[in-house]
Amino acid sequence: MVAASNVVLLCSLGGIAAAAAANSSSFRPFPIRDGCTALASVFPKDVAYPNSTAYIQSTGYWSNQQEETQPRCFVEPKNTETLSSIMKILTQGNYRFTVKGGGHNPVAGSSSIVDGVTIDLVHLNNVTVSADRSMVSVGPGNRWGNVTDIIQPMGLAVVGGRDLNVGVSGLLIGGGISFFSGVYGWACDNVLGYEVLLASGNLVYASPEQNNDLYWALRGGAGLNFGIVTRFDLFAFEQGDIWANNLGFPGSSNATVVSTFQNLTINGMPKELGSTAYVGINYDTATSQYTTNVGLLNATVPSPPTSIPAVYEPFQRIPGATYNTTVAAPVTTFLKTTSTPYGGRWTWSNVVVKASFPPAFFAETMALFESRNNGLFRDAKEDSVQPGALVQPIPTNVLERMKRNGGNTFGLKAEDGALIMISFPTLWHNAKNDDLVYSATTKLVADLEDVARKHNVYTPFVYLNYAGVDQQVLKGYGRENYQRLKSIARKYDPEGKLIRLWQGYFKLGGRR
Repeated sequence: MVAASNVVLLCSLGGIAAAAAANSSSFRPFPIRDGCTALASVFPKDVAYPNSTAYIQSTGYWSNQQEETQPRCFVEPKNTETLSSIMKILTQGNYRFTVKGGGHNPVAGSSSIVDGVTIDLVHLNNVTVSADRSMVSVGPGNRWGNVTDIIQPMGLAVVGGRDLNVGVSGLLIGGGISFFSGVYGWACDNVLGYEVLLASGNLVYASPEQNNDLYWALRGGAGLNFGIVTRFDLFAFEQGDIWANNLGFPGSSNATVVSTFQNLTINGMPKELGSTAYVGINYDTATSQYTTNVGLLNATVPSPPTSIPAVYEPFQRIPGATYNTTVAAPVTTFLKTTSTPYGGRWTWSNVVVKASFPPAFFAETMALFESRNNGLFRDAKEDSVQPGALVQPIPTNVLERMKRNGGNTFGLKAEDGALIMISFPTLWHNAKNDDLVYSATTKLVADLEDVARKHNVYTPFVYLNYAGVDQQVLKGYGRENYQRLKSIARKYDPEGKLIRLWQGYFKLGGRR
């Protein structure tokens, strides 16, 4: 293994001189054709080319679009010292690259690249608990299933993902809705500090006490604008089982279900901090009907576990439930039951509105949603398109938590009232329908934003982790925060190397 101190990089006529081997004091220049060649000359055991076992393993992504976007090579650093040297080679040689953490974002090119280098962080997967059990440090190559498997037997939890296959990095930097958000807020607001690799190859620590501007920027500002986070230090807490009640309703009950959900978001959740919930609206291809699933969760198990907390009683009174089940179980059990399998083509988009929207707004939302779906069923009838709508709360207690440690980048304020996020996960299988699904979803979101403006419930905020590729995420944080993010990026990367070389979405100054 070649440590950072054993590598010398000399820029000359677009070439690089590098160490020939570890512990060698003689260096030889070599011709550079691409980033893979440059990296393989220094780290031959860490670079994987097509058809190799390591390459094939690294092409595992959640969505088919990502998996099909294959790089010239993967490089898999085993430690931060090697990663630092990799960063220097790529940025000083001006080689295009991207970074893969968990690979769960569905968008082609979000953590995959064509004709470039993908840095796969899979080996940076340490999970360490502090002596006083107040902090869990996790490497960026972890997925939430691995983190939970390690800390749950210790009686600990962190504010993390709800799907065992979701990567640590993307969720934490993009926001992070969790089973525990009602108590502690979003995941990004429970990061105590970040170890960050800058474009220069230098490691810095960002926390409320050190480099606090970078700490702020990484709480929602898209990490590819600032650096690779090599370690997340997370707030940890004692946690036993959690509780859930799941109810099913026919689509005809949607208006009643969502009205009840609005009241829960505005009035119930701030009083019952352990509560969180969602409403999922799906199309049943077997019956050609829409169905509604309500998930009600609580970080504290009631006594007896089969009882229903008072905050959730209004849902029990909605007539016509097709099922009603209650369970108390460890977090790992919920991760397994809520995780979405790999495979298929996916897209997401979301609109965030004031939780006080009138019934007419939701009626128009469903009309737009069903109209888009009917068009997809008609024009992609040989494909099994599976559209969904997911309604999630952003109550004032969660917004209050966003103020901690200097606040985050989102520009949201509890005093402006509770919000509700409506997102549109869509699954299909035939690549020839990609443009059809993307364009129909883009139109759906644009039309829904117009409806929100008409009813005076529009907000510009877009949740990064569920955003579509055409959505203006960072500008939705407000002009002041957007300009502040750009200023911080210039401070830590004066030459703008990451914005230019690190390929991906939601970049400062442009989408890609």
